[in-house]
Amino acid sequence: MTSSTTKIKKTPAGAVDVAGWGLKSLSVTDSHAFTIGIEEGKITTDVLPPSFVGKHYQYELETEYMASPVKWEVASGKLPAGMVLDETSGELRGVPVGPGRGEFRVTATDANNLSATQDLAIRVLPAELDRINAEKNTVLLYNWQDKEDVLYAKDALGDEALTLTCTGRHSDRRAAWPGREGRFPQDTGHGEHGMVSLETNNDKHNLRTCEKEWTVEAWIRPGGPVQAFGATRPFGFGHICGTYDTSERGVWELYISDHDSPDGSWAPGVHFAGAEPQQALKGLHAWKRPEGIVGNKEDAGIRDNQWHHVAWQYSYEEDLHQLFLDGRLIWQMVSPDGIKLVNNRQHKAQFSVSTRIKRYAFWCADEQGRHHHPNYLGFGNFFGQIGEIRISDARRY
Repeated sequence: MTSSTTKIKKTPAGAVDVAGWGLKSLSVTDSHAFTIGIEEGKITTDVLPPSFVGKHYQYELETEYMASPVKWEVASGKLPAGMVLDETSGELRGVPVGPGRGEFRVTATDANNLSATQDLAIRVLPAELDRINAEKNTVLLYNWQDKEDVLYAKDALGDEALTLTCTGRHSDRRAAWPGREGRFPQDTGHGEHGMVSLETNNDKHNLRTCEKEWTVEAWIRPGGPVQAFGATRPFGFGHICGTYDTSERGVWELYISDHDSPDGSWAPGVHFAGAEPQQALKGLHAWKRPEGIVGNKEDAGIRDNQWHHVAWQYSYEEDLHQLFLDGRLIWQMVSPDGIKLVNNRQHKAQFSVSTRIKRYAFWCADEQGRHHHPNYLGFGNFFGQIGEIRISDARRY
């Protein structure tokens, strides 16, 4: 920033005669202090949506305060195989041929020969994560693409008993974001944009129909480190889905948390409680139980506000819990704390998405026309977006 004081002098070009006073000219002088801001050109794109093996990818990098035309180049590192950077448009495009992660540095040079650089990375995810569809082992699926009243979300397989409704009137806000096709719930983290089941104690919601093993998976996009789109409350824990309520009697939830994180990143985790206090399995996630981390610790956390796929797998025979992030196994443990999972539910909790509820709650009318007020907790509600949710009676990953 620079500051200067400038004098402005104005002299009319012609003679002036005001009411016969004989004034021949007029000179006006004034001064004022100006502050002139000088902004450097920069690349504003700092994170990229995920790509998928075998699927066309297209994303345009953006700049600010750079004079057109802008020329782009990959200065160092490598793009994933099958992808290129257009030197005139700054568009990344192509069809990735294998899973992994491409790290590279781009340079943008404008018409004034001024340059800016940015380090970027593209995640190339397995093709099977691209579309979360109903298959032979699917127990339930919420894909949020309902064409009817968006205050409700229905199971894609048609089980009406699994229908969800929003916890606040007119609060079902769905939006698109690069990286996933479709419009998905966008939540403030305060609970009013969550969804809950109309029915309680449903066997599918409670994982009771998964007699040997299961996979619970979801697409999520954290909104950022600060909750509620500009508010000052940190976002450190977010309920994705489950039958959690404060009774803590046979409830479960899939969540993300930065608790005990070494760098502030979020890791997926699970709580699962049996009917008795000694059957409670809590804090099953990488930062709380780092001894279960598989591979590099850096791969266990989410550090941006882009779409990520999370999954929890369980096997009764092995009593094995596994957590996956973007298709990669990041954590596993057998019988945590020496406690074998027991699914002996003795509660009537609702299934909830993004909203961590206290007790029974929903807003929209039930079959008897009753309307209930929201009853969500002040802590633990998800901030960001939640995409497809699928429960399967088999281990998928």
